[in-house]
Amino acid sequence: MPDKKPTLKQIVEQVLLELDGPTTVKDLAERVYAIYPTRAKTAMLSLRNCLRYEEQGKNLVYLSRDTLLPIRLAIPGVRFRVPIDRHVEKEGIIPVYLFDYFLPNKGKPSDIIFVNQEGGLIPVRTRAEKNIWQGGLLLFARTFADVFDFGLWFQHIQPRRGDSLLVTIQDWDNKTYLLELEPQKRKQIKEAERINREFSDILYGMLEESPRGYISSNQVILDAYMRLSNPRGYPGDNWHDVVARDKRVQFDGILIQYAEDLSPFDGMMLEEDEPLPWIKDTYTKKESNQVYRFKVLLGSNPSIWRVIEMKAEHTFADLDRAIRQAFGHDTFDHLGGFWKLIPRGKSRKRFREVEIGDVNPMEEGSAADLHIGGVDLKSGDLMKYVYDFGDWIEHEIQLEGISAAEAGKSYPVEVARNEPKYQYCVVCKSKGKETIATSICLQCSTEKKLVVLCDDCAFEKHEGHYVEEIVY
Repeated sequence: MPDKKPTLKQIVEQVLLELDGPTTVKDLAERVYAIYPTRAKTAMLSLRNCLRYEEQGKNLVYLSRDTLLPIRLAIPGVRFRVPIDRHVEKEGIIPVYLFDYFLPNKGKPSDIIFVNQEGGLIPVRTRAEKNIWQGGLLLFARTFADVFDFGLWFQHIQPRRGDSLLVTIQDWDNKTYLLELEPQKRKQIKEAERINREFSDILYGMLEESPRGYISSNQVILDAYMRLSNPRGYPGDNWHDVVARDKRVQFDGILIQYAEDLSPFDGMMLEEDEPLPWIKDTYTKKESNQVYRFKVLLGSNPSIWRVIEMKAEHTFADLDRAIRQAFGHDTFDHLGGFWKLIPRGKSRKRFREVEIGDVNPMEEGSAADLHIGGVDLKSGDLMKYVYDFGDWIEHEIQLEGISAAEAGKSYPVEVARNEPKYQYCVVCKSKGKETIATSICLQCSTEKKLVVLCDDCAFEKHEGHYVEEIVY
């Protein structure tokens, strides 16, 4: 029988073993497909998917978006910190998860060799332990977790709570790691804090550039370390602690995402009509004379717009009502909702949507009492407004400017709108009359012919049909 054709993954790993330095994805692709010829139009996509899902964090790291380096060349000499807390001090065991992604993905924890500064072997046992803690909490979801038992060594070096182990990856292929005890009083706090900030910003930048708005820890942690200014120098805190302290993000054990990205379960746990936890109303009466000028565009047709002025003391319930009135939406029914659109990274086309809250016509909801001047809006900022969560009618809101209120002028007020391009009722038009259409019968319309109607004809001829209002 003929030999079985190697897979793309096997060819990629073969090429990675031959590399002696960084390479671009394009150059790697040329080497791979010279061995693994293909005419597929999706060849580059297949390679990128293989690199991302099969190799990243296991056999390679990304030094930048398009430059990679085999992990066997990148990782030797890299240093990281393992904290000594009260559990470690008392029990002499360290959960393996504190070494996450710095251990080879092939093999077992028992294969790891630990040495001291003199090159001597450090005695260690590996075992599964019940009720292992993580971030101050027990891992109740896991009955057992792997630990390194340094009991004999700890009896000799006597670590104390607040001390750290500084870990250096000496030999990746042979799984050898140097351990140094750093007493708490010797910790270079300012330097560690600087490195923590650098690491946090690198990781957050990777989140900002991610296409899906989240990143997987097993793929990006080593990438972030390799992008530090000196990954082989003095280490910052353990990455678990750095991520946990970064208020911009949240970590569920697998994914790193924006702090305000709530899971459905977390959303259900929020108090009804209470402001969302990341929204703080900072309005003060000193700002009461400020006027916010909003240009509101209908999402389905941006040529339809209104300009509305609000005072800082007005609430999002007031803005919700003003938008409904300006666009002719129902003011007695349906929820409305607001999101702040924040550019992701340097892009002006990709945004993350930070929910501000919802409003219903009874002036209830999580955003109803929030002041316009209390959510840190600046000139040029964008928001999204949705009217009717069933039909989901989106609007884009841009803050055009902030100015002082005009004496004697009442707010909120609509100060400008687009020039309307009216359509005329098809029934009246067939009778030789021009009557402005106010609705469209979606049930009777086709791609070639829209059935637009005035109020009378909609009631007489299309009662019971699915009719939607026309906004001009």
